[in-house]
Amino acid sequence: PLARAGRAGFRSARPPQPAPRVPRAAMAGTGDFDEGFRRALLYSLIIAYLLSLVAVAVCAHRRKARARSEGQELQAHFGGSFSAPLLILTTFSSVYSGFTVTGIPEEASQRGFVSLRWVGATVVIVASMMLLYPRLRRLAVERGYACPNDFVSERYGTRRLRLLSALCGYVPMQIYVTAQMVSFAAMFRGFTSEEFPKWAAIALLVVVLLVFEYLGGMNSVVLTDAIQSGIMIVAFLAVPFVLGAEFGFLPEITPKDCPSLSFVQPATGGQEDAPMICQAVNGTLPASCVAAGCVQAARPDFFKYPSREDQADILFFLVNMFGAPLQPHMVQRAFVARTDGALRWTMAAMIVAPFIAQLPGILIGLTKAAFSPAWPGNLQDATAFAGVSEALAGRGVLQYLLVSIMTCATMAAIMSTADSAIMGASSLAVDMYRGLVDAQAGEQRLVRVGGATSVLMCVIGFGLAMALSVKQLGAIIVFQNGLLLQLVPVFGLGLYFPVAERAVTAGLVVGLLSLVLLVAAGNPLHPYVPPVNVSVLANFAAVAAVQLVAPGTRQA
Repeated sequence: PLARAGRAGFRSARPPQPAPRVPRAAMAGTGDFDEGFRRALLYSLIIAYLLSLVAVAVCAHRRKARARSEGQELQAHFGGSFSAPLLILTTFSSVYSGFTVTGIPEEASQRGFVSLRWVGATVVIVASMMLLYPRLRRLAVERGYACPNDFVSERYGTRRLRLLSALCGYVPMQIYVTAQMVSFAAMFRGFTSEEFPKWAAIALLVVVLLVFEYLGGMNSVVLTDAIQSGIMIVAFLAVPFVLGAEFGFLPEITPKDCPSLSFVQPATGGQEDAPMICQAVNGTLPASCVAAGCVQAARPDFFKYPSREDQADILFFLVNMFGAPLQPHMVQRAFVARTDGALRWTMAAMIVAPFIAQLPGILIGLTKAAFSPAWPGNLQDATAFAGVSEALAGRGVLQYLLVSIMTCATMAAIMSTADSAIMGASSLAVDMYRGLVDAQAGEQRLVRVGGATSVLMCVIGFGLAMALSVKQLGAIIVFQNGLLLQLVPVFGLGLYFPVAERAVTAGLVVGLLSLVLLVAAGNPLHPYVPPVNVSVLANFAAVAAVQLVAPGTRQA
């Protein structure tokens, strides 16, 4: 009766009563079916997923072979022409990486509704795409661009800017690939109970990525992305309804006196038993009890007005997303659009995409924040994605099936981002080789250079991933965003204004040097303005100063 009254909007004036103890199986995720069945179900889905990728890669190899037979070796490997549905799916899987599946839930569990900034970030990304991609695609069609840096090479015509731009594109991709390797190893070892060594998990990912690239090039990337996007979308669409059925929908679990409210003794970290339910004495609960089951009761700090630091963090987070479309693998998506209409449909779809891909992650994080005080200590210590997955896994076969699909979605998100980043970086290496080493190199040699670069990138990523953990990646992510933002004047101004090469080169050099200096010596505007944005402001100021004072040769 109390639950029905609460759902109808009734709020009792007396203190909430302790909830009945939840069985350990429901909390710890042990379930009423054995571990062998659970593993068999999960492994079967993973094998089916990998086999589907192999089948798609074979089809991609045939498409690549047909393009090669027409004498278009370079275009067959790095390019293509794809319709709107395929372009939407490959862009979706490239934009939403493993962080979407695991990182956003964790941020939502720690920072609450601040995590909604990720939805707004996509709007900024699409706005940047609308400014940059239509002109880039037109130029790519008319001039035969195959590599993301071809525009820089033709527009400015100097080796120094060509090299700097390529480095600003390559280094973020190396960081990106390394992060995906670390995430993949952590995920893979998680569902195998850490029986699989870290090096073997990373090596497995490397082998799969390199084989797919060798078989079909860009065709493999786009077609496998379609499969991976399908898995991700299925999981994303199912999550809100399963969470609502098992824990309650967000409007039900948000108020501080919601029907699922309970009070428990704080758990001891690492313990496998659920905390003890508090018992009221003379209508009063012990002071040591903590609330669980309602977001506002468990985390009242989520409902406080953001501090100035948080406001600045959200603002510059959104501003920094303007550089995201300049990632090499994202620029390639503009080049391989079959028509202008396909590109327009893709950008329109990306406006809707965050409500499919990111809101479920936020719901997972808020669910963990609300209910985790009543969970065993080992689930409280787990990430939001892992904790909620384990809490769901023991509640039935269908719930564990969803957890298995979510695991495959995580794998799909990581692999789709990693293969796209590797392909984008290898295309940059081809442009550098053609511009700095051998301008007359044949297409077959250029494809081999790209393949060698992919292998080298994976080797470097393997070494870095073995030495790093997920927590250590945060210190170098600042360089990833900073390097991409430095390219905004190169592309943004170069597409619309007759800015001189000397001006954008000076801005790029000043921006990179100032970023290194700010990270090494400290940022005087901390915590309100990130060092990345200070360096970008220095970049734009240098471009403006050199353009006005000594522009040199003006390239129209």
